[in-house]
Amino acid sequence: MTGQSSQDTGVVSTWNAEEGWGALTLDHVDLTVWAHYSAIVAGPADYRSLTPGEQARCRYELPGQDGYLALAVKITKLS
Repeated sequence: MTGQSSQDTGVVSTWNAEEGWGALTLDHVDLTVWAHYSAIVAGPADYRSLTPGEQARCRYELPGQDGYLALAVKITKLS
């Protein structure tokens, strides 16, 4: 599935605000995806960060990064 993308909703499981990365656990597939602040959809003046427990929708691709099977390429906050 390299190069193909899928979309799902999920919950931010971890987030390192200092380094700008973390992970989202998806709702409908058994998958945790690696996330980087640059993939967060935000306005030009908004700070791109996530909070553990926050709900989000993400588009993700395989393969992942840093030991995760998938990589988030577009993240939209839901809560």
